[in-house]
Parts: sequence; structure tokens; C-alpha cells
Amino acid sequence: MFENTLNRSLRGIILRLFDIRSGEFKRVVLMQLTIFLLISTLLIIKPTITSLFLSDVGIKKLPLAFILVAVVAGFITTFYSRILNSVPLNKIIHSTLLISVILITVFSVLLRLNLVDKWVLYFFYVWVMVFGVLATSQFWLLANIVFNSREAKRLFSLIGGAAIGGGIMGGYLTSIFAPILGSENLLFVGVIFLIICIPLTRNIWYGNQLQKESVFKRKTKMGKVSEHPFHLIIKSKHLKYLALITAISVLVAKLVDYQFNAISSQKITNEDELTAFFGFWFSNFNLISLLIQLFITRRVVGTYGVGVSLFFLPVGILAGVIAIIITPALWAAVLIKASDASLKQSVNRSAIELLALPIPSETKKQAKTFIDVFVDSFATGLSGILLITLINGFNIPLKYVSLLIVVLLFIWFRLVIKVRTEYLSLFKKKLNLHNEPLKNKGLILDVGNQSVYKGLSSVLENGTEKQILYILKNTDDLHHERLLNSIQKLLKHPSPAIVAEAIKKLYDYKSENLSNEIKQFTKSADIHIKIAAIEYLIEHAEKDRIELIQHYITSSDEVIKHAALMAFAIEANNNPDLRKEVGLSEIIREKLKEAESLPENEESDIKKIRLLRLIGTANLPEHYHFITKLLKDSNFKLRSEAILTAGMTYDMLFIPTLLSFLEKKEEKHYAVKAISNYGFKIIVYLSEQIRNNNFSVFIVRGIPEIVENIGTQNGIDFLFELLEYNDIIVRNNVLLSLTRLKNKQPHLVFYNKRIIHNIFDEAKMFLNTLAALHVQQERISNQSNEDTVFEARKSLIQLLERRLDDNLLRIFKFLGLKYPPEEIDSLYRDIKSDKSEMRVNAIEFLDNILDTNLKKTLIPIIETTLSDSITKEIINELRIKVMSQGECFSMLLEGKDVKVKLAVLYLLSVLKDKRYIPIVNTYINHPNKKISSWALNAMNAMNESGEKR
Repeated sequence: MFENTLNRSLRGIILRLFDIRSGEFKRVVLMQLTIFLLISTLLIIKPTITSLFLSDVGIKKLPLAFILVAVVAGFITTFYSRILNSVPLNKIIHSTLLISVILITVFSVLLRLNLVDKWVLYFFYVWVMVFGVLATSQFWLLANIVFNSREAKRLFSLIGGAAIGGGIMGGYLTSIFAPILGSENLLFVGVIFLIICIPLTRNIWYGNQLQKESVFKRKTKMGKVSEHPFHLIIKSKHLKYLALITAISVLVAKLVDYQFNAISSQKITNEDELTAFFGFWFSNFNLISLLIQLFITRRVVGTYGVGVSLFFLPVGILAGVIAIIITPALWAAVLIKASDASLKQSVNRSAIELLALPIPSETKKQAKTFIDVFVDSFATGLSGILLITLINGFNIPLKYVSLLIVVLLFIWFRLVIKVRTEYLSLFKKKLNLHNEPLKNKGLILDVGNQSVYKGLSSVLENGTEKQILYILKNTDDLHHERLLNSIQKLLKHPSPAIVAEAIKKLYDYKSENLSNEIKQFTKSADIHIKIAAIEYLIEHAEKDRIELIQHYITSSDEVIKHAALMAFAIEANNNPDLRKEVGLSEIIREKLKEAESLPENEESDIKKIRLLRLIGTANLPEHYHFITKLLKDSNFKLRSEAILTAGMTYDMLFIPTLLSFLEKKEEKHYAVKAISNYGFKIIVYLSEQIRNNNFSVFIVRGIPEIVENIGTQNGIDFLFELLEYNDIIVRNNVLLSLTRLKNKQPHLVFYNKRIIHNIFDEAKMFLNTLAALHVQQERISNQSNEDTVFEARKSLIQLLERRLDDNLLRIFKFLGLKYPPEEIDSLYRDIKSDKSEMRVNAIEFLDNILDTNLKKTLIPIIETTLSDSITKEIINELRIKVMSQGECFSMLLEGKDVKVKLAVLYLLSVLKDKRYIPIVNTYINHPNKKISSWALNAMNAMNESGEKR
């Protein structure tokens, strides 16, 4: 009894000390233990394989190993990024661990049997280096699924501490036991650690309901994936500098690593002693890194900002380089390695993450991963090539490698200066996103040495509502104490939206508990402020948090009760244990019973809407039947809210119903918003369904806007595929969405080949329409203007003229995807101008900017706008084949424009010419009922008369 009480008390102290909530303890411990064992294993096998490699293969071959690591890492990460979207993450993790266990075991056995050749050492050295990247990458990807964003902010530093602890533990184990057990036996300890990791990761996955979540929800947590982040980096000066700094830092690190290994292997010739030496110092480096992280990083980055913080690592390495130049002793090698290893994962890592702050979140997810993996691998390979050239090729003494490092360090310094300037510039642009002048005209972020934090504080105090909201909503990674006072002042701001966001921002500040001040906002008339206030109070509760939640849930104020439930639903969204403890599902069940008995009036609608939002937020599928019910409700207000709530669930159950609302004018807007919420993976589903003709044309017409809202690279690819859909309205909608995406998200890649292909398609369509128009104009000139045939032909001609204008507009919209859109839009306006001089100048300008292949096709077409009518000379100049009337009708009916088809069928019905029966007969069974009906009418009219006109 006493022992159980003691355990509970100890656990309670730990939970309070590290701010671990109810239902989180098990997840945190399992994740900590997993990363602790992974990093411990890495720090056991890495020193062992490194010492064996240096002893048996030699330091001169280490550069070749660097190149092999780069090549293999490139192949593996490319393959890995592809399978990540199709194979569950848990299977990938387990496969990686199992393969690693097998390989390390095989290597250990080979060592004991003295069967290790040089090629075996190459193989295992490369695998260990790649395993380090893969294992940690997979772990943090899993962590982003297991913990939601709020939990991550509190717990990731704690879990990261376990990683550093694993590094310390693994290194000291290696240092102590390598001389006693021998390197080959020590590897078995790493194997045991990895074997333990397999059930741990399995328990994490299956113990946290991850397998029950939909693919869409898991993928939403993991983030959107772009296939071509390289293009994002090329287009962005800021990303380019970030990639170059990463490359230089890796290049320098590998040269430092080479010097450290070379000097160490020269001074320590015994294999086991070398393994112990590496293990001992790798642990020390991690320990130093931990101390810097705990006591120095925050002060350095917070006080001096991004610019100065980025200098710490290269300056530290420079000190080590100077020491090696003076005397290439073992202490100098340790100094330079210590500077690199300890500062890289502390001050420099924090500064780099802060440097990524102004980058749009989706771009950051795409480009940052590419930089961390591919740029790192490339720089590793480049370091190998440099070392082979200098050491093996020119036989340069080891200490002269330091001179190369010095050169690279000065390039590094230069890049830091440039990236800081670009960082401030980019931040300034983002703050002026809406092109609104700042109320305080003296506020400029890029003012010499003034801190960015000072600029942020000034905007928070003097900026417009949109600017303040932008900062509050888009600086999730920035929680600096110097901003606390500025955010606290916003609690008195007249805008309810700003007050609500300020409370949400204060949620993350732990240094000062503002519960007494925030408590007054629970009486606010604005529900968003109430929810934010109660969420804050729950987060910062000094007493039992569960009791406080239950207190607000039992409030007589229905709005407070709802706000408390919403705040709790957000807090416990990914925590089934916490939901169960409070009985959230039962509370909702009671509210559902109450909702069924309510009379239909405005008050009951409000209660049902609140209940919908609560169910959507709470992640409780057992109550989704209420959403399904209200999706069919006759009350538009309830129906539209149910549509939005269905989108919050990410559940595929609702997709067919949501798609059906795209056909309805009133609900379409809500359906688009709801389906967009499913994220980039829904695009794959939509693509498959369209390919299988499972959607009506009216549903397909609404899909481009959904894809536009999602705004991902695979969405761009899908929209280009959708341009082939056999409906002109779909094509127009797709092009409109592509144009808006180009303007809103210029980092997305629009492939030139696809754009050019579609421009040529539009050009061909323009020429065909022009040919058809010429045929009909020739015919109408010989007709009386009093009969029905004349009127029918005149309507067709007017429609074709409008289609020519549409064609021209689409050509320019496509050109706007390839060339600067503002220039192309201006040129289109000039070409449509009434002033011939402006039209001529616009065509001349186009003639100078277009690619040769486009110029040959488009300039003659655009020159037709200079003519008032379509003459035979124009037709001949454009080399357009003169068609017969039958060929003209066939060509127009084969097109994608439904209105043109109907106009042709109507003309055929009044012509009553039996020669065209075979043409019309093709469309009697057309899937479009209107087309088939008009075709049948035309057929009947032809059969009634034998006349030829």
C-alpha cells in the first residue's frame, strides 16, 4: 500500500515538474526510451565501425567512404520518400530496425570469425552513417503523428533531452566496455538495444490509436509532400542561402571529422583503445551540447538574434583550426571536434530553425527536408572528393587541410551576413502582405543592428489589425520573453479577434501565470475569446486540471459550458485516456439526447451547431451519426454547418455526400471548404474517381477550387491532368485555379512542357474555331436574313466569335503561368484595346519575349486581332484547311464546348438535311441528356423532310 502510494506521489511530482498531462505519461516515456536506445546504439556502433575502418582500411580511404555515403544516402532517401506515401510508417520503421539488427549481427559474427575484408568494412561504415539519418528521421516523423502541436511544444524538448542522454550513455558505454569486451562483442549491445526498440515502436503505434485513424488524418499530421523541392530552393534567394549554409557547414564538419579521425588514429594505434577514445569523447561532446542547450542557447539566440548566433559555430571551429595549424596534437583535434559537435546541435540548430521562421509553412515542410537530407548527402560526397584530390592526389600534409577549412569558413561568414539581410527583408515583406502602410511610419524591420524582436514588438503595438493578427498566427516557433509584454497589452485591444489570438499566444508562455487577468474574459460576449480564455485557464491551472474542466462544464452559462467543452476537446483530441477520464463521449451522448427533443427554433439551431462543432473537434467517430443526420436536414443553416463539421473529421465516410453538394449552388461553397480540409491525399482519391468516370460533370466543375484551396504540388499536377477533361467549363475553371495558385503560391512548380503543350492545344482550338467561323460566315452571306436557318446560323457564328475571345484569353492565361503574370495580363489588355497602336506594340513586345516555338504559332494567331473580319487571305496566311460544312459540323460536335454542340444540333434540326444524319446519329446516346435530346430532335427533323439546303 505504502509502496503504491509512493509510486503515485513520485509520478505526480514528475508530471508536474515536466508539465506532462494526464494520458501523456506513457507516450512520453515510450518515446524517450525509444530515442534514448536509438541514439545509444548509434554511439556504440559508430565509434566501433569508425575505429575498425581507420585501423584496417586506413585514414586515406575515409574520403572514398564519404562519397559512398552520399551516393547511397541519395538512393535510399529517394526511395524512402516515394514509399512513404504508400507504405504505413510503422512498417517502414520496423523494417529499418529489423534490417539494421540483421546487418549488425552479421557484422559482429564476421568480426568474431575474422572474416572481415575491406569491402565489408566499407559496406558497414556506409550503412551505419545512413542508419543514423534514417533512424532519427523516422523517429521524429513518428513523434509528429503521436503528439499534436500543443503537446509537441511542451514535450519535444523533453524527448530531445532523452536523445542527448542516449548519446552520452552510448558513448560512455563504448568508452568503458570496448577495452574489456572488445569491439566485436560491444556491437551485440547495440543489437539488443535495437531489438528492444521494435516492440517499443509497435506499442507506440498501436497503443495510441494511430492504426484507427484515417490515412487522411495521419497524412495531415505528417504534412504535405512536394515532389520537386529543388525548384523551390532555386526560386527563393532565402532558401538558396539556407541550403548553401547547410552545405558549407556539412562540408566543414566532414573535413573536421577527417582531421579528428586522422590525428586520433595516428596517436592511438590499438583498435579497442581507439574505440574507447571515440566513445568517451562522443559522450563528452553530447554532454557539452546538453549544457550549452540548457544554459547558453536561449540567452544567445534571444539576446543577439539570428545574425550573431549563426557566427558561433564557424568561430568555434576557427579556434580549433588555428590550434591544429599551430600544433596537430590530440588536444587540438579534440578541441576542433568539440567546437563542431557541441555548437552544431545547440546554438547553431536553434538559429537555423529561427532562420526558417519567415518561410511559408508548406514551403518549409517541403524544402527544409530536402536541405536536411539531400544537401547534407551532397556535401558529404563533395568533402570526400576534395579530400581524395588533396590527400591522395597531391599528397598534401594533414595540417594544410586546415587552410581549406579556413577558406570555407570565410565563405560561411559571408553567407551568414547575406542570409541575415535576406531574412529581415523577407520578414518585412511578410508583415506588409496586404500592402497596407504601417500606422507607425517609422517602423522598419531592417534598421541596421536593431533586433527583429524589436520590430515584431513595434508591429504588435502599432500595426494594423491584419498585421497584428498575421504575427500572432504565423510565429508559432517564436516564444521570446521580450515579446510577452507586447502581447499582454493586446488583451486591451478593441478587436475581439486580436484579443482571442493574444490569449492563444500567451498560452505558450510559462514564465508568468496570467490566470487572474485572463479569467475575466470567460464573461466575454465573443465565443472565440471565451474558448481561448478557458483553454488558457485549463492549461495554466495550478490545481487539478480535471476539476477545473469539470467546474466549467457544469457552469449554468451555456456559452461557458460550450467553450469549456471545446477547449477540452482541443486539449484531448489526441488523448483517449484524458477524454475517458472526463467522460467527454458520455457528455456528448447526453447532449445528443437533449438535441433530439428540442423544438425547431433559432435557439435549438444554435445548440445543434455548437454540438456539431464539439463532435467535429473531439475526434469521436461514435457520434458522427449526428453529422450524417444534419447533412440531410432541410434547414440550410444546420446543413451548411454539418458540411463544415464533416470536413473537420477527415473521415472518408463523408466524402461521397460532400461531393454531391458540389452540384448544388447554395451548398457548393461549404462543400469546397470542407473537402479542402482533407488535405493533399484527397487529391489522389479525386483523380482515381474522375479517371473511372464516377463523377458527374457538375461535380468535376467544382473540384479545381478544392485543389486550389489545398495548394500543393500534387494538386498542380492533378489540375494539369484535369485540363484534358471533356468539358470546356472544367477547363476554364482549372485554368482559373492554376492562375490563382501561381499568384498566391509562386513556390509551386508549373512545368513548362505542360504549359506549352496546353498553349498549343488552345492554338489548335483557336485555328479550328476560326476555320469553322469562316465556313459559317461564307454560308450566311448567301442566305436570306428572314428564315430560321439564318437565325440559327447567326447564333452559331456569335457563339464561335465569343469562343475565339475565350480561346485567346486562355492562351494568355497559360502564358501567365510561364512568364511573369503581371506582364502577360498587361499585354492581353493592350491587345484587346480599341487603339490599334497599343495592339501593335503589344504584339511586338510578345515577339521579343516568346520562345521561338511559341512565337511561330502564337504571333500569327494574335495578329488576327488586328483585322475586323476573317478573310480568305487570313485563312491562307494561317495555313488553315478550308472545310466543307459537314466537316465543320463534325469538328464542332467533337469539341468540349456543350453550348457549341447544342448550337450546331439546333442548326442541323432547322436545316433538315439528310446528308448529316450519320453525324447526328453519333450523339443520340450521348451521356449528356441535353445533347442526346437535341440530337434526337435534329434526327426527327431530318427524317421528316428530304430537302437539301
